[in-house]
Amino acid sequence: MSDVEEAITRAHHEEWARVVAALTRRFGDLDIAEEAAAEAFATAVERWPADGVPPNPGAWLTTTANRKTIDRIRRENKRDDKHKEAQM
Repeated sequence: MSDVEEAITRAHHEEWARVVAALTRRFGDLDIAEEAAAEAFATAVERWPADGVPPNPGAWLTTTANRKTIDRIRRENKRDDKHKEAQM
């Protein structure tokens, strides 16, 4: 196992619950928090081999998951607004 794979595995074991808890507190939805955390880990699997493991993997994962959640909420709001406009 490479150093990056070990770092991702270690981060998953050590940080998963923290990331999900932080997102759940911020956004009030466990399902969204778990999906965003999973997306953040998927992004880590893609990016860390090329970019290197960040100095604070937990913070990187939390920030990435926060941004993904905000992007999702914006997309959903935009979609809802477009549906309302289409009905008028």
